[in-house]
Amino acid sequence: MTGLTLVALAVGIAGNVLSRTAVLDAIALWPLAALVVPAALIGLKGGRHRALAPLVLLTWMLVTVGLHLGGFAGLPSGAAAVTTDLGDTVDARLTISVDGLSLHVRPGLFGVVPAPVGGSVGVPVVERVSGASATALVVTDDPGISPWFRFGEYRVTLDPDVTWDLRFRVTGLDLDLSEIPVSGGSLIATTGRVVLGAPPSPATLEVTGDIEISVPSNLAVMVVGSTRVPADWTVEGAGAMSPVSGDGWTIRVESGSVRILSR
Repeated sequence: MTGLTLVALAVGIAGNVLSRTAVLDAIALWPLAALVVPAALIGLKGGRHRALAPLVLLTWMLVTVGLHLGGFAGLPSGAAAVTTDLGDTVDARLTISVDGLSLHVRPGLFGVVPAPVGGSVGVPVVERVSGASATALVVTDDPGISPWFRFGEYRVTLDPDVTWDLRFRVTGLDLDLSEIPVSGGSLIATTGRVVLGAPPSPATLEVTGDIEISVPSNLAVMVVGSTRVPADWTVEGAGAMSPVSGDGWTIRVESGSVRILSR
């Protein structure tokens, strides 16, 4: 059982199911591993004591994986998280352009947390530039810190008290923007899923990639470009309109396969 657990851990890291930082997390939990030696000495007595050392080793591995996947901040894998106090910021532009990155966005105080998933992306770096009308935030990755700190996914939280202009160019998208004010932006990804809410004012979103976009059924939405839309929408040439009139979203499909869902 212990051998299979070690093999599964190695395969998980090699297959990018787990980040390489799982190894660093295991080393950080060395007090558990240190118990293996006295457990092995006790096991020399024979009988039921023989299973003590493998049990301690198995516990060490399971605790490591559990805390690693749970994003425990006290471990090396949790040290790469970045948080930024936006203060009284009202409007912000967020730019993230990282190859090989899957990006998950949810509401919350602004922060960028690498998920415990393996990949080729380094630790997140946030550069902030405050202008007269808006704050610009640029997220990049730093692959030079250590080859052990490699991830495949960032989990970003956006403050719902700030109106956001989003500029993303990544590999994968999973954006829940239903409770986040978005004034517009550009989304470029290989694949993705986006949930939009009502914009604070008429807004335009440019989209490139194989992306599914969910919009509120009571919101005016106009699509410019080739896309698949709900049956009750009006299709006009290379575009479509939702059955609701008024101001809302204009979605410009630059290229790719985009599907619009109404919820």
